[in-house]
Amino acid sequence: ATTSALDSATSSALHTATTSALDSATSSALHTATTSALDSATTSALDSATTSALNSATTSALHSVSTSALDSATTSALHSATSSALNSATTSAIHHATTTAAVIVSGTPSSSSSSSSSS
Repeated sequence: ATTSALDSATSSALHTATTSALDSATSSALHTATTSALDSATTSALDSATTSALNSATTSALHSVSTSALDSATTSALHSATSSALNSATTSAIHHATTTAAVIVSGTPSSSSSSSSSS
């Protein structure tokens, strides 16, 4: 009876200790795995968000610089073309006015003014 009681008590104590150890180890392993998975997912999400934000900012900056450069080049080209056209028109008008005044002063008929101007 004593041996049986001791065996029963020992068996129960071993079962309790073993179960407790297994529960603790399982809980620790699950905690580690869960934490690792959460850390990995969080890192991935942060990396994705950061990369997306940087790409967006870079694209915006490049677009702004490109647009500014194109605007500047277009403005410069238009200014150059406009100035050239105005200069040409002004030169032509001055030449015409000067030729007309010379013809009037000299009293040369308009038919001969073309020949004299060409010479």
